[in-house]
Amino acid sequence: MSAPADSSDSGDTGRPECFGDGDRVCPVDENGIMQPQKDCLPCPHLRPCLQLAFHRRGLIRLVKEPGPPKISGFLKRWSDQKLSSTGKRKD
Repeated sequence: MSAPADSSDSGDTGRPECFGDGDRVCPVDENGIMQPQKDCLPCPHLRPCLQLAFHRRGLIRLVKEPGPPKISGFLKRWSDQKLSSTGKRKD
């Protein structure tokens, strides 16, 4: 079972008709292991297609907009503390 990597459109998005169809792009074998198709590798829609297929199977949760990066908040607080402790803080 292989997923075509052609450019047949499903609407005006330019995505192939197999977009997000887990049974076509990532079928489950007899051992219960998902097998991504080799025909899908050159497709420019590979990542969002697999994300949608996994989301439909309940394996991942799609996040529309990521939150603020936590490390930058930590570094800003740390920097502010260092500057305030040395008396060189710019406000």
